[in-house]
Amino acid sequence: MLGNEDPVLPDLPLQARNYFIACYAVSLVRGETLLSKRIMHATMKKYVKAAIALHRDRDLPSPYSAPIDYIDIVLKAVKKYEKKKDRREPIHDEMFHHLLATRNAHHEDSLEAALLDWLLLGRFAGFRGIEWCQDTQKKYEKIDHQCWDGPASYAFIYEDFQFLDADKKPVHNLAGASPRHVQYVNIRFKKQKNNRNMEIIPYAKDFKNPSLCPVRAALRIIQRAIRLQVPAEEPIGCYFATTGKHKKSRCFITADQVADYLRETAIATFGIKRTDKKALERWSSHSIRVTACNLLHRQGMSDTYIQIRLRWTSKAFLDYLRNTLYNAEKHTMALTIPENNLPRLSSDYLEVPQPGGIKGWTNALAGNLVERHRGLEELEQVLHARAA
Repeated sequence: MLGNEDPVLPDLPLQARNYFIACYAVSLVRGETLLSKRIMHATMKKYVKAAIALHRDRDLPSPYSAPIDYIDIVLKAVKKYEKKKDRREPIHDEMFHHLLATRNAHHEDSLEAALLDWLLLGRFAGFRGIEWCQDTQKKYEKIDHQCWDGPASYAFIYEDFQFLDADKKPVHNLAGASPRHVQYVNIRFKKQKNNRNMEIIPYAKDFKNPSLCPVRAALRIIQRAIRLQVPAEEPIGCYFATTGKHKKSRCFITADQVADYLRETAIATFGIKRTDKKALERWSSHSIRVTACNLLHRQGMSDTYIQIRLRWTSKAFLDYLRNTLYNAEKHTMALTIPENNLPRLSSDYLEVPQPGGIKGWTNALAGNLVERHRGLEELEQVLHARAA
């Protein structure tokens, strides 16, 4: 467009003006601005609104009323991208090992101990943040739906966890239960995004890796709630505060505390600088769900299995998969060809006697012979001679 041309483009069709503003929005996303900075959705909407206002001031129909609203398509795509939680980083194995190595330094009812237990259980269950942590330390999210007649707490409460012994019988005395007494835990997911409410999913004890066992982690969570005397209707995602505003009181775990905990772990594990906010912000409470999805995929579990275990009703979980270093190593192993798997070959073929008088040929110098069965060998030699 020329510098002296009318920016409203009144002579162009309405659809063309809509498309022009949509292209303008795309240029803002790409950072084609005076300061070469990308414009976020909230600011972009204001810029587009100002452009639309130019049309109204000229008594021209709004570009939004075009047959195909490209402006709305672009704005919705940008908003969806910015809010997409699946861009979170999974909690890597090294981070879990670091946390387990420091477990004994914390009291069993501390924030750190509580967070680690929920992360260990979350490796299996793929929790959403709202299912176990809150926005504040003293208030919890309640299910606000006129047809809901179940427990009010959105997050897990005491009765959402049921423990079973080796004979699959309920374990009732949980306060004094030893990990030896329990082998399974059934977790009830009361309110879900997919409306499969009150869904119950079982988890089994890990005998080979007790430090990573989901059943042991779940038992510690319940026993902590019992010690802290959490009311039956309140969330069990809690800890005993020893510092801060709510010192010497029971508090709910918050999403911000989860994010801080994971980011501090990433700093300690991978040496990320504290000033690298962009890298650290990749970890949040939603990283637990990303972790669970990638772990199952990494072990080669089927799409259907991942959907069932992590409570998806569609293939949306595919957006949670990441190109991690584990995938890179697996890719390399898959394409590796051992040297002893390749026979050393020569350009000369030697005849090899075969049972039944059949002629066999090989050009292998070592290893297993590579037999060459050519029923039309004489015809081939004639063709080669003719070509020469």
